[in-house]
Amino acid sequence: MPDRRKVLSLVLLILVAFSSALFSAAGKTVHTLVIMGTTDMHQYIMPYDYMGDKPNESIGLAKVFTLIEKVRDENANTLLFDTGDFIQGSLVGDYEADVNPLKGFDFQTIVRAYNYIGYDAVSVGNHDVTDFGLEFFERAKSNSIFPWVSANIRLADDPKGFLTDPYVILEREVDGIPIKIGVIGFTPPQIMSWGRRHLEGNVFTQGIVEQAEKYIPILRDQADLVIAVAHTGISTDEITSYDAQENAAYYLAQIEGIDAMILGHQHSHFPGDFADIESIDNDKGLIFGVPTVLPGSWGSHLGVISLDLAYDWNTGEWEVLDGSAALVPVDADVETHPLLAELVWPKHEATIEYVRTPIGWTDTEITSYFSRIMDNPVTQIINEAQIWWAEREFAGSEYEWLPILSAAAPFIAGRQGPTYFTHVQGDISIGSITDIYIYPNTIYVAKLNGKQIKDWLEAAASNFNQIDPSSAEPQHIVNYDFREYNFDVIEGIEYVYDITKPVGQRLVSAVFEGNPLNASMEFLVVTNNYRGSGGGNFPHVADNVILATTEINREAIIKYIQYIGEVDPAPTNNWKILPIETAGPLLYRSSPEGQGYVERNAIRGIDFLEVDEAGWGVYKVDLFELAEYLEETALQEVN
Repeated sequence: MPDRRKVLSLVLLILVAFSSALFSAAGKTVHTLVIMGTTDMHQYIMPYDYMGDKPNESIGLAKVFTLIEKVRDENANTLLFDTGDFIQGSLVGDYEADVNPLKGFDFQTIVRAYNYIGYDAVSVGNHDVTDFGLEFFERAKSNSIFPWVSANIRLADDPKGFLTDPYVILEREVDGIPIKIGVIGFTPPQIMSWGRRHLEGNVFTQGIVEQAEKYIPILRDQADLVIAVAHTGISTDEITSYDAQENAAYYLAQIEGIDAMILGHQHSHFPGDFADIESIDNDKGLIFGVPTVLPGSWGSHLGVISLDLAYDWNTGEWEVLDGSAALVPVDADVETHPLLAELVWPKHEATIEYVRTPIGWTDTEITSYFSRIMDNPVTQIINEAQIWWAEREFAGSEYEWLPILSAAAPFIAGRQGPTYFTHVQGDISIGSITDIYIYPNTIYVAKLNGKQIKDWLEAAASNFNQIDPSSAEPQHIVNYDFREYNFDVIEGIEYVYDITKPVGQRLVSAVFEGNPLNASMEFLVVTNNYRGSGGGNFPHVADNVILATTEINREAIIKYIQYIGEVDPAPTNNWKILPIETAGPLLYRSSPEGQGYVERNAIRGIDFLEVDEAGWGVYKVDLFELAEYLEETALQEVN
């Protein structure tokens, strides 16, 4: 009896041949174009975690390049795009921008790598222009042999002009037949807030969907295919919402005329992360029928879109017959490309040497394992350093009489998965500081009253799910869709959240030196340029900035630790979750390594349950017992 798989394969071959014959008879031939995409590389060229000073075999452009070459070897017709955020991120970027700044005609290392790999076009990411400024970006653009595109960043002194080309038309061939491919780029319009100090007066932005509706028809008239290479993610919120303006792909896909999309910005994955949403096909990788990839970050995945095309020899027109999308992961089995490793090696080694520079010592475990349910050493040391900086900055000024508060978030607390948490103990190096404070933000200071600070804390309380005390089902305390870098902890006041309340009503107590916060109280609050420029859409902060510096927050932490020498950032436990009785268990997910941290520090009220299928450590939380532990710890610190 014949093998059924062989019979099926033979039938499929016959059908393909028959289909091609029909197309040929009609003057058409069928062809395949493979479009590859990367995003949010953030200067991670080598498979190396500079913050942890150790290899990471699941990331890196040098590994992605190996996958790219494999796809190119297996397919006759390929294109390669990137959606930006690649000239900033890892300490290689910091090294080139701040530690040993590039001079003259020096290339950014990752631009040299992109040139070597052979990208067809790259869109502008928010971090490409907001973090190190337009001069650093212009160096990258001028040294690139590929075009940069963004259709919604305009020049302030020439409103008809753009920071880069809004789109390009690539003249390529598919199986020897000429084809024109329109490539249009987009950038989150919020860059004007996030990078105000660099961008204000130089550029302005427009909405992604607004510009797409204007330019897609123009591209359709000039090109055979239209590809959106967009530094934007996927949000199903109302189109006018902050999140949908930032992550506009769900609405972008509904604009007629787009044949494929490469996305970015969210550090998420598509196909994969957006199941059970209307008009999103996670199996085939389609959004409203448009083949789409969102390939993670740091070189974790290569996005691959396959388009089946028909060419009409009578009219000279191309037609898209079908399309699908998939992600190819980077793992230990993917080899580091030797030529790319050779290209980057000198800068890679110099960065590691910089990372290992010691600046201080701590016996305290500075971790973020439980930073979203209790006060923690990570935000503590950031806030201590920022208050120390501000006390010196405002001494003798008109503001020296105002109390100084500080806001900081646990920046590395699970966003990239169960291994993405801060843990520093013993020698504190430059790399340790980046593990504590990952972003190269700069210090901003706002003058706010007590009522405005309470509104700030209410916005941060979106970190929590609303708990139903009567439910016997397990409930997770934390809303994991809320980004940890928006969970601000404000030091210098004491406050309590009731997580049984809805968003906007969770702050049940907030006091300064025993007095409830009110509108008559005034404070200086130290934060960063992201928050101080409207990042996270927090109320009042951006409108009340009194000092916008170019001082990098991490540099303030480094100076503070160098000044102190040995630090002990024991949490003051100035904020708490109100203990509540629940019919069912309360849960929290974190790194499995958190189990050892709980045991070593004899933390009560947090019990390890299991490691789930995704590798997360799952913990049961008793808020009453935890509150007692925190109260005892606070008393010990006072005594």
